[in-house]
This record gives sequence, C-alpha cells and structure tokens, in this order.
Amino acid sequence: MHYHQVTLKNGLTLITVQKPGKLFSLNLGLQVGSLMEGDQEKGICHFIEHMLFKGTVYEDNETLNRRIEMMGGDFNAYTDYISTVYSVSALREELLESLNILHEMIAHPAFSAEEMEKERGVILSEMRSALDDPEDITHRNLYEKAYATSPLRYDVIGTEESIGRLTAEDLQRFHHTHYVPGRAILILVSSYSHEEAGILVEKTLGQWQGSKTPPIPWVFEKNQPGIHTDYKDMEQSTLAILYSFPLKEEEKLPLRVLNYKLGQSGNSILFRELREKRGLAYDVYSDLDLTENIQNLVIYTQVSDESLENTLEVIQEILEDIKTGAYFHQDDLNMMKKVMKTSIYGTLDSIHDLSAFLLDEVLNHQDPREFEKDMAKLEKVTLKDLVAVSQKVFSEPTIFMLRGNPDDEDHTDYGE
Repeated sequence: MHYHQVTLKNGLTLITVQKPGKLFSLNLGLQVGSLMEGDQEKGICHFIEHMLFKGTVYEDNETLNRRIEMMGGDFNAYTDYISTVYSVSALREELLESLNILHEMIAHPAFSAEEMEKERGVILSEMRSALDDPEDITHRNLYEKAYATSPLRYDVIGTEESIGRLTAEDLQRFHHTHYVPGRAILILVSSYSHEEAGILVEKTLGQWQGSKTPPIPWVFEKNQPGIHTDYKDMEQSTLAILYSFPLKEEEKLPLRVLNYKLGQSGNSILFRELREKRGLAYDVYSDLDLTENIQNLVIYTQVSDESLENTLEVIQEILEDIKTGAYFHQDDLNMMKKVMKTSIYGTLDSIHDLSAFLLDEVLNHQDPREFEKDMAKLEKVTLKDLVAVSQKVFSEPTIFMLRGNPDDEDHTDYGE
C-alpha cells in the first residue's frame, strides 16, 4: 500500500494512498461526535452536519447543492459517537472542485436561521419516523437502560427537546470551537501521487484556520445488568442483549474472530441455532463495537411474542456453551481466519472501503497499517483465546424486550 502521512501547517492530518484508477475516494473526519456534547447540546453534531449542506457564506443552499450535483459523484456525511465524517467519491478530475466545496462547507457555513428552521423540521421528522421502527426503538431503549451516566444513553440524533431549543448561535459557537483543522483527518485514496495530492489539499483545506481545542474526555462505563420490557402494538416482539467490557488490545482480535462466527456470518451460530434448528427467528445478528471507551457487543433478533422467553433462554445457553469451549473447533477457527483475511484484502481492493477503513483506524488511535501486523497475529489466535475472551465478555448483560402484545397485564421491568 503506497501510504503517506503528513500534518499540514494548520494542523490537519493528511493521509494519502496512491492507487491506479479513474476515481478517487476521500473521507474527512472531524474528531467530534455525540459523546462530546453537553447535556443541553444533544444532537448538535448531527444538526451541524445537516446544516453544512444548507449553504455557505459564499453561496446559498440551492447553488451549493447544484455544484455538488454537477460533480457527478457521491457526496455524503454521517455523525456517530466519536466523529462527524464527510465523504466524496467521484472522477479523478473532480478532486480539486471537491476539495474547494469541502473547504467552503467546513470552514465557512452560513447557518442561516431560515434554513435552520427548515432543517429542524427535517430532523424532527427523521426522529419521529424512527418511532415506527421496532429495531430502532429497541436499540434506543437498550442503551438508555444499559448506561446510567454515559452519553451512550442518548441517540446521536438528540431528543425532541434538545433539537427544539438549539439556535443558530448555538451551532455557530459549537462549530467555531470544534470544527478546527487540528481535529480533522483527511484520507484520500486516488491515482494522484502524494506530492500532487498534497499540493491540492494545501491550496484548499490548507487555508482552513482555527485553534485546536483540548479533546473532550469521556470514560468507559460498564453496562447495568437487568431485564427490561416495554410494549408496542406490532406483529412480532424484539429482543436485544448488550454486554460491555474493558478489553486489552491483545483481546480484541480474538473477539473479532469469535463475533464473526457468533452472529455476523450467514452460517453463524445464532442463525443456525435459532432459525435453522429451532425455527424461532427469521434473522438474528450480533454487532461488535470496539471503539475506545465504548467496547460493547449487542445481539438482536425479532420473534413471535410466545417464543420470546424461549429465544432468550436459547441465546443464553449458547453463550454459556461457548464459554466452555463448545461450538468452536479447529476447522471453524481456520475458516474464520480465511474469512477475515478475505475481508481485509477486499477492503484493500476497494478505494471506498479502504478510505473509510483507514479513517476508522486513525479515529481510534490505531496505526492505519496495523492490519498488516494483524494478519500475522491472526495466525496465532487459538481456540483457547476465543474461550478466554468469551468468558470475559459474556457476563451480566442488559436485556431489553419490546413485546408485541400491548394488552398483556404483566408490564414488569426487571431492571428496576
């Protein structure tokens, strides 16, 4: 991988990877996400992300978005717990225009009060539409029950109350403090040489000014164990189980391997046991987040209400069996190693996946080339390592059930 990293004079971190091709893919990540928001600011990072597409001091909303459209590529953004990311993929010759647009959006947003009121309605509509999604409701309630003080209790989008009270001045103040080049990382994968790419970035985002502010600290919080239940008029019930854990660096790779076989693959343990053997669920998955100071694993499924308790028992039995060494054999481990290698090489071959992957690594304070070492470490992962990490992870879960029988008289919340 033809990789190069440099810090510009204004503090922006630039990472370029030279790959032949007619397209480029870039990700500009700001190290500010919902975990950094104050109690009165919930959803402000996501709101700012929306507003950066609503005009700059140089041109209005319509003109800006026409310029983006004329590039003929993909221009997008998202906000998560630790970052706000702007991504662009387009033809090679559109790189300079893309960087110009990004610079204007990032450094000189208009924050028009009129546009903000329109976007407030859009965000509130987005928020309310999620109330019709059982999976979304389940995850939101699960995190709210799992954490007592962590900002993880709140959805990235914020609350109706917080979104309703934010002003243009609030957004401007937060943007001025946190949208600074010293907290920005630009990953560019293209056929440009490192020198050529550096010149283009220096001409555009290199002109972005702002003093770096100290990072806003947050600490790991262990989930609060318990079983919680709520009700909604719907056809099926949902079940979500959350485990959080402080892991050592050397334990993360075995957990990634374990999680793939647990609930990520098409032939996962959970899928095979719940759907293929017992016919309890159409789909089931596990999701692993190893972001610093988050570190949790969530299992989710949807089943008929009469099967809910049985499904929970089966999952808990599976996890207990895994902790004793069941389910995993050397052939399984060898297969999972091949799958992970295939995934890594697939990422390297795609400019879009590679750009996103490298940004995730840097945002998590990892050497972006660490995957090369992981390939060697992967060969040394043993069945004993999988058992050891499962014993550390699978204990004292937070469980949330959204039941599809609102007339049930037993509305017990066992976590209270």
